[in-house]
Amino acid sequence: MLLKALEGDYNLIAEYSMEMIDLFDRESFNYIYASPANYRLLGFTPEELMGQNGLGLVHPEDLEYTQALLAEGLKKGSVTGEFRERKKDGSYIWVDVQGYLIERTEQPDYIMVITRDINQRKLTQIALQVSEKRYRLISENARDLICIVDANKFEYLYTSPSYRLLGYGEGELLGKSCLNIIHPDYISQAIINLKEWLINGWGSYKYQGIKKDGSFIWFESVGKLIKTCNSSEFIIISRDISESKRAEEALRNSEQRLREITDNMLDGIALLNQNGLIKYVSPSCQKLLGYSPEEMLAKTNFKLVHPEDRRHFLYVVNQAIRKQSSVRLEFRCCHSEGYYIWLEAVGNVLIDDNNHYKGLVVAFRDIEARKQAEQRILENERQLKEQYDYLNNLINTMNEFCYIYDQDFNLTFINKKTTEGLGYTREEMLGRSIFDFVHPDDVEMVRAISQQRLNSLDAGRYEHRIVCKDGQEILVRIKGSPIINNGKTTGVLILGDDITKYRKLQLEMTRLDQMNTLGEIAAGLAHEIRNPMTTVNGFLQLLLKDEDFKNKKEYLEIMIEELNRANGILGEFLNLARNKIVDLQACQINQVIRSLAPLLQADAFLSDRTIVLKLGDVPELLLDVKETRQLIINLVRNALEATPSGGMVEIKTQQESNMVLLSIKDQGKGIPKDIIEKLGTPFFSTKDTGTGLGLAICFGIIERHKAKLDIDSSSSGSTFTVKFNYSPTVESVAL
Repeated sequence: MLLKALEGDYNLIAEYSMEMIDLFDRESFNYIYASPANYRLLGFTPEELMGQNGLGLVHPEDLEYTQALLAEGLKKGSVTGEFRERKKDGSYIWVDVQGYLIERTEQPDYIMVITRDINQRKLTQIALQVSEKRYRLISENARDLICIVDANKFEYLYTSPSYRLLGYGEGELLGKSCLNIIHPDYISQAIINLKEWLINGWGSYKYQGIKKDGSFIWFESVGKLIKTCNSSEFIIISRDISESKRAEEALRNSEQRLREITDNMLDGIALLNQNGLIKYVSPSCQKLLGYSPEEMLAKTNFKLVHPEDRRHFLYVVNQAIRKQSSVRLEFRCCHSEGYYIWLEAVGNVLIDDNNHYKGLVVAFRDIEARKQAEQRILENERQLKEQYDYLNNLINTMNEFCYIYDQDFNLTFINKKTTEGLGYTREEMLGRSIFDFVHPDDVEMVRAISQQRLNSLDAGRYEHRIVCKDGQEILVRIKGSPIINNGKTTGVLILGDDITKYRKLQLEMTRLDQMNTLGEIAAGLAHEIRNPMTTVNGFLQLLLKDEDFKNKKEYLEIMIEELNRANGILGEFLNLARNKIVDLQACQINQVIRSLAPLLQADAFLSDRTIVLKLGDVPELLLDVKETRQLIINLVRNALEATPSGGMVEIKTQQESNMVLLSIKDQGKGIPKDIIEKLGTPFFSTKDTGTGLGLAICFGIIERHKAKLDIDSSSSGSTFTVKFNYSPTVESVAL
């Protein structure tokens, strides 16, 4: 009866105990009994655990330890230990276990395990260990000196490894007074401070310490009183402030030097608060403005600014304050004697820790002498500018080319006449080589002469061709002078005249003189020469009919043909007469061309060439029809001779403004420019059998009609264009 009662009490205790009381099979360590406390601690019901292996709930990291613990319990009969067990939700808790081996004779042995939840205690213990480890790590690696001092004896109970800063090894200071490392001058104050710390519970102190080698070091120490039931201790943290002390000393020295500088400098320095009141002014202010520092203090300096400068002064200062930037300005300031002097001021805005404006620091100096010098310079510049403008205007109104080139032959100055004459803008020419504008055939000559001028040699006057922007060529006559600066030639000044028209006029005058001379010869001699030629021609005609000269007929015909040719030349010679009278009548030049077309087409056909007419709608002109026919025939026959076999000659008329243009265009090889200049000169011809009178006659006809001739030639052919003046009051006549 007693045994059953005890068994019932045991079951009752197991079911209501806060601890888990479980029974495990000795061999398999499977649950054979699980108390209800398993549900409260782990979340498993006894039914869920029955038959399960007891090691299945152990944390994997603790499994090896738990298996060893089980083996020890089986060997000794009892065992205790701590490890983590898994709850039903998957989390783990720390548990304390006590295991007992229960041996029975008649029934199988089993193991009883009593499990207690120690999770909170264990976590607190682990956290404390981590905290202690961190503290130890900080203490051992901190640069600051950390120590524990007996609050009554002032002896070291602990010193951190950082005390090696003082030259002491680990534990060397333990049991010694903390006052031993303090400079004698600071010990008395240190004792006072430590006693105050006992009262207040904490405090701080700056002092000079002594290293083991006797050298000095500055510390700032902060102490905290820690009381326990048995003792009172100070935890003291000390920081090396030697560097900051040296910086403070350097700052004091710097401030002293700055004071000495500001008190003795020639420039003035002023400090203004946020209201513009002067809080400090250097003694040099008295030398500059006549006011003592005492007279300037607590006064606004804005009232000393000249009324005309005050508005700008305030605007610039306010802008600097708003942008929190520095400011530089010049203004007039009133001297104590009543007159104004010019000052230059540089100010910097002062900002407090909250980024608010708190004042200005201003440095200023007397620039009166500089201002007067600037005024003189401005006046000189004004006069120089007037002279420059006068000279520039004079040079730009010159009717000559004027330009300057440097030692590299690059243009550095060009006057207006040069740009207008060449068709370039000033910007297009400046900086370019002078040879960029010289005709390619003249470059070597111009280069040699230009180098002579740079060598300060007199090159005299010379002529060369310039190529304009539109491709036209002009002829210029050049003279130049070297520009000498400090005994060295730095460039050359060139003056040039456009003599293109003059040279053309000169050539025309020469041609006209030749024409006049020939005309006079023609007028005086042509008739005298023709009379005997007519007689000879008549006798040759008679001999040609005489039977006795039949065998000489071929020679007689040649003689008659040559006489006729000579007579034709005399006819052309007579056409050169200067005062030849022209019979001008109103007629259509297109009709003249059409009337000549069959003759011209026949000439072209015989020479395997074609003529194309492009006759535009043109008005009537005052023309000498006979001479106009001669002009067209001569120009067209010249074009046919220049055009290769199978080629084409174009005859074109058109109206341009108040002019009528007659153009004869061939497909020849073109005419060299040096030959074009000689065209129209009597007896000048490029043909082997030419007389050199055809174009001379054409030039005479054109001149008598007050027309102009333009010649445009290239490698693909030449175009002769006669420009007739048109008068709308012309009355027409029938051809």
